Amino acid sequence: MNIVNITGRVAKDPETRSTVTTLIVATDRVKLKDGKTYVDEATGYTAKETEFHKVTCFNGLGKSAATREKGNVVAISGRIHYSSWEDRDGVSRYGCEIIANSIDFF
Repeated sequence: MNIVNITGRVAKDPETRSTVTTLIVATDRVKLKDGKTYVDEATGYTAKETEFHKVTCFNGLGKSAATREKGNVVAISGRIHYSSWEDRDGVSRYGCEIIANSIDFF
């Protein structure tokens, strides 16, 4: 099964082209040191790693996703989509994105 569920913050304002909207969603997870969580000395909080996910929304879902702003919290359900292409220099490139089936806004 190809099912993805993420909850995170919109990392930058959405980009819309026609009825397709692209979001970059940031998710956090705790960092481990020797298999345990630890406190970041600079911040005083539990150390975390941030990952950024490209999310593509089509049609009506794209229109409602376009109304979000940087910093908004979203929960997304969808599927992973892999693609490959050749750039102008003939180099093979690969990409990964989440195709959204539903989005909940908080």
